[in-house]
Amino acid sequence: MVDARLRANIFALYLVQGLNYVVSFVTFPFLLVQLGAEGFGVMNFAFACIQYGVLLTDFGFNLSAVRDVAQVRDDPRAAARIFWRVTWAKVALMLASSLILLVLTFSLDSWRTHADVFIVSQLYIASSVLFPLWYFQGFEKLQLASGLMVFARALMLGFLLYWVSGPQDLMLAVVLQAMPQILAGVLWWSTGWGIARPMWVAVSLGELRAALKASWPFFLSAISTSLYTTSTTVLLGMFAAPLQVGLFAAASKLVYIAQGLIGPLVQAMYPRIAQLAVNDKAGALALIRKALLIQTGVGVVMTLALALFVPVFAPISVSLFGADFGLSRAFLALADSQTIMVWFAPVILLGCMSLVFGQQTLLVFGQERYFSRVLVAAGVLNVLLMCVLVPGSNEAGVRAAQSVLIVEGFIVLAFWWRARQISREIRHQLAQQNAQGGAAG
Repeated sequence: MVDARLRANIFALYLVQGLNYVVSFVTFPFLLVQLGAEGFGVMNFAFACIQYGVLLTDFGFNLSAVRDVAQVRDDPRAAARIFWRVTWAKVALMLASSLILLVLTFSLDSWRTHADVFIVSQLYIASSVLFPLWYFQGFEKLQLASGLMVFARALMLGFLLYWVSGPQDLMLAVVLQAMPQILAGVLWWSTGWGIARPMWVAVSLGELRAALKASWPFFLSAISTSLYTTSTTVLLGMFAAPLQVGLFAAASKLVYIAQGLIGPLVQAMYPRIAQLAVNDKAGALALIRKALLIQTGVGVVMTLALALFVPVFAPISVSLFGADFGLSRAFLALADSQTIMVWFAPVILLGCMSLVFGQQTLLVFGQERYFSRVLVAAGVLNVLLMCVLVPGSNEAGVRAAQSVLIVEGFIVLAFWWRARQISREIRHQLAQQNAQGGAAG
């Protein structure tokens, strides 16, 4: 349930998230202005493509391993075994994904043109291995992990603001944005700060294969999710000019930053719900209901706020600081993507709801297969919509936003339908158990 420990975790995460957002609020308009819309588009195109390597390396462990650690965290040796088998599996996957991406970089024309940016962007893959955020989450100590990340991001922000001064610094901007998680990982491996490094446990190849097999449904879900998130930018980069990619990336960046406000709630509640689902299903359902109420409320507020964000703040910034001021220029650039923003903003609310019905309900009650099938269908639907709506359109960014909105609506409906069935089944089982207990008494 929502006890003092969980409330403290949520509060600490939101405190750290607020500091993270200060960094993001400075970085986002700064890079948009310094790199220009085209440079910003190239950076985001490379980032979106490299995310396939990150997805392969993560292989769904950010969900499966979190759940597994949360359920055995009172047994240090069992938790350590999970840590080492997941870590070695991720190292092997990192090497494989890096090699594949390196081949693609020099094989695809759209990648080879910016090969230096694509190669440097592979630092994001290494960072996903070096800092085991999933391990912190399993122990419900995300506030400590986030503290490391904030320190690292604040340090790199100083270098970013000092060194990046124009489009010629595109590669440097990529490096400095990938470094915070790498630095946080180095600090943790060196000090064990926040959560002690697990004891050494040797794992066999059979255990690695078993870990990959167990996490396969989660990986399939992650890949499918990418088909309507990062792949949207990739497809847009193939069908539209860099300017359209830059406008779409600007709008989507703000949407996903806003959606990130729900992150602390999800990160704090997911391991707790997973733990309750084993021994206290009634408690798990009660916490899920609270999560739905809170996350939906936050989603409504953020959707409305973002839809009005640029129209309100752009003229205010210009009137206060002038059109040549950096932040004003960023707002004016974002104003060009306002139509995209209007279509994209409801994704925040739909995303909040899908997290409750999907990750916080279906996954904790063992519905990985259904969860994966829905996301596979959603990914295919988005690719089809992109291929139909975007090519030849003068408003390619708007069409991409509309495609994502349709797909998110489909996901929410599919997850809600199955989550409602699960809730009814569990309540029926609990009622039967109570009746049998009363009869026995």
